[in-house]
Amino acid sequence: MKFNTKQSDLLKALIDVSKVVPTRTTLPILSCALFETDEDNLKIRSTDLEQTIIIKIKANILEPGKVAVPINKMLEIVSALKNSNIEFSSLENEVEINSENGLYKIPNKDYNEYPDMPELVSTQKLTLTNIEFLNIINNTAYAVSRDDLKPALCGVYLNIEKNKATAVATDGHRLVKYEKQIQSKLEEQISIIIPAKFLNIIKNSLNTSGSVDINISENHIDLTQNEKYLLSRIIKETFPDFNSVIPEDNPIKTRVKSKKILESIKRVSIFSNKTTKQIQLSFTENELTVLTEDKESSSSGKEYIECDHQGENINTRYNSQYLSEAISHINTEEVDIYLSSSQTAAVFKPTKEEDNSNHTALLMPLRSNNV
Repeated sequence: MKFNTKQSDLLKALIDVSKVVPTRTTLPILSCALFETDEDNLKIRSTDLEQTIIIKIKANILEPGKVAVPINKMLEIVSALKNSNIEFSSLENEVEINSENGLYKIPNKDYNEYPDMPELVSTQKLTLTNIEFLNIINNTAYAVSRDDLKPALCGVYLNIEKNKATAVATDGHRLVKYEKQIQSKLEEQISIIIPAKFLNIIKNSLNTSGSVDINISENHIDLTQNEKYLLSRIIKETFPDFNSVIPEDNPIKTRVKSKKILESIKRVSIFSNKTTKQIQLSFTENELTVLTEDKESSSSGKEYIECDHQGENINTRYNSQYLSEAISHINTEEVDIYLSSSQTAAVFKPTKEEDNSNHTALLMPLRSNNV
């Protein structure tokens, strides 16, 4: 195998495929990327057995073939080279990278050890505009669980029926539900859980124009964007009944400027306990108090914000990071906060929904009596 290509093209492809290479694995071959010639293109593939990325770049193919190359070492040297042509040659036990800077050698691996691509039989197809898909990801993925013992919560639940998309994410402490009318109209309902890691890869692959064709098979979801092919296993778990946990009867309502409360949370949370990140919100008729006290460090902070409060006065406590994320993803000048008691979940909604969309964020209070 032998080819030459631009350093900038190869570097960009290596950065992209490195995103799914596992940091630790019992299969050493997964620390490699598979290089394979394809007519006048070079295909570079990486996988962690859950997600797969294939990047195709233009190359002058001198000798066809394939080889498995350790991705980290390859990425290090290519990123350190000048932006010029690179000649790549695969020998029996090593690859050579030749540039105007010098000659470099890296041991290769037997490409026959590299995992085969799964056989996919598409059962459902979906087209979303890039903006539709990005809105779904941006409005939900932040709330997924990082706990591998709760696999159903480690992705975003996506349900599409006719031309309505509903996306939900939760980690058990917070929940976000985003509904949007989409341009496509489906004959059959789609209901899947997409891993958060894969959504992050998609997010970094899509621009804001155009559309993307999505294929769904029994165990996988895949899509192609320009010269990039993305594949992931679907999380085959039952997502919890999210509608039943969103309180509907909330007699207490507060409207506050989004920017002001976010700025206050940012400043006051500096003085919160570093473990619990707990801050208190105290609601009264025309004033919202944001406060915290960390007895371990003998520090405290308090700020007052104007608000429009309806209902009884109430004090509630939240994780400041979760509170900020819930409010910051509501893209309106003001945010409405709905409560029924200090011990039940708060609901955050925009004061005015975007066209054909509905955004609801839910956050459970902290139980501690320490502010």
